[in-house]
Amino acid sequence: MFDYKTIDEYQIEITSYCNAACPQCPRNLNGHGINPYMPLTHLSREVIDRAFSEELCSRLRQVFFCGSYGDPIMHPDFLDILRDFRKKAPTLWLYFHTNGGVHDPDYWAEVAGIMNGYGQIDFGIDGLEDTLHLYRKNVKYNKVIENAAAFINAGGRAQWNYIVFKHNEHQVEQAKQLASNMKFFNILIRNTGRFLNHATLEEMPVWPVAKSDYVLEPPSDTQYKNRSMKFLPELKKQQNYFATTTIKCDALQGRKVAINAEGVVLPCNFFNHNLYDARFYDGSMPGANALSQPGGRNQVRDFLLCYGLDNLNIHNNSLEGVFENPMWSDLVESFTHDRLFECAMTCGEKFTKVWDQGGSKR
Repeated sequence: MFDYKTIDEYQIEITSYCNAACPQCPRNLNGHGINPYMPLTHLSREVIDRAFSEELCSRLRQVFFCGSYGDPIMHPDFLDILRDFRKKAPTLWLYFHTNGGVHDPDYWAEVAGIMNGYGQIDFGIDGLEDTLHLYRKNVKYNKVIENAAAFINAGGRAQWNYIVFKHNEHQVEQAKQLASNMKFFNILIRNTGRFLNHATLEEMPVWPVAKSDYVLEPPSDTQYKNRSMKFLPELKKQQNYFATTTIKCDALQGRKVAINAEGVVLPCNFFNHNLYDARFYDGSMPGANALSQPGGRNQVRDFLLCYGLDNLNIHNNSLEGVFENPMWSDLVESFTHDRLFECAMTCGEKFTKVWDQGGSKR
C-alpha cells in the first residue's frame, strides 16, 4: 500500500518552468510555443519547507527533483530549497535531472557544496557541440559542459544522460570518452521510446520540429533501439493486453510518490503528465490511445477528480493527511480490476518502453 510511514522517496517537481524547448517534451508544442493546458508555476519554498519536517526528512532515502514539465534550476529559490533539506538531514540523498543550461559555474559549485557528498545530478546532454541543440533546443553545449565541469570539480557526483537519435548515434563513443575525461561517474545511453504513436501503437518514423527545417528520427543502429518497440506487432494482436496485464507499479515497489509544481501529491510523474499533456486535449503528437480517453474523457484526470485535487494538495493538507485519502487504496485495487490505461501502459508486464530506455531499473 501507499503509506505515509513507509514512503521513503519523494519526487518533487518544484517548477513547471524550463529554459529548453525539447520537441518531444509535453511542456511545449513540438519544440515551439508553451503548452497552453499546463499551468506555469513554482512550488513555493515555504510550502515545501512546511510539508517536509525534520522528522520526515531524517527517515527518507531520497528527494528527487524531477517532473514532467520543468527543470529545477529554473526555480528562483532552488539553492535555498536544497539548503533546507540539507539542514534537516545532513545525509539525505539529494538528486535531480537537469539540462544544465543556465547559471554560472559558481552556482554549480555551490550545489556540489550543499550536497556535500550526498547527492547526484543527471545532466541531459544528447549529443556534442554540433548536435545537442537539435533536441535540447535553446541549450548551449559549451555552457552545459562548463557547468557540469564546475559541479564535478567541486566534488559533485554527476551522470551524463544521452538520449540516442539518428542525428547523434554516431557520437556515442565520443561522448563516452568525453564523459570519462570529465570524471562523470557514468554515461547512461538511453534508448528512446518517445517515437511511439499511442493512438496506433506503432513507431513513428519521424517527429516534426516546429518552425525548423529538420525532423527528429529514431536511431537506426539496432543496439540503440528500445526493446519494447519490437513487441508492438504482437501487442496490437493482443487486444485485451492493457485490460489484463499484470501491473508492477514502479512507484509502489519503490516506495515513492510524486509532487507536482502545484503541490498535488500523485502516485508518479506519469499521472502528472496525463493531467496537462496537450495530446489529451487537442490530439497533439504522439496521440492518445482511445483506452486513455473512454467517452472522450481524460481517464487519469477523471480518476483524480473523484477524490479532489485540493484534497491531495500540500497547500491544503499535511503529507500525512494526503495519504489518508482513499485514492491510494483505490488505485492499488485498480491494478487488478478496471486498470487505468496509464498504469497498464507504463508498468505492465510485457510492454515496458519507459523502463527500456535505461533511465530506471525495475
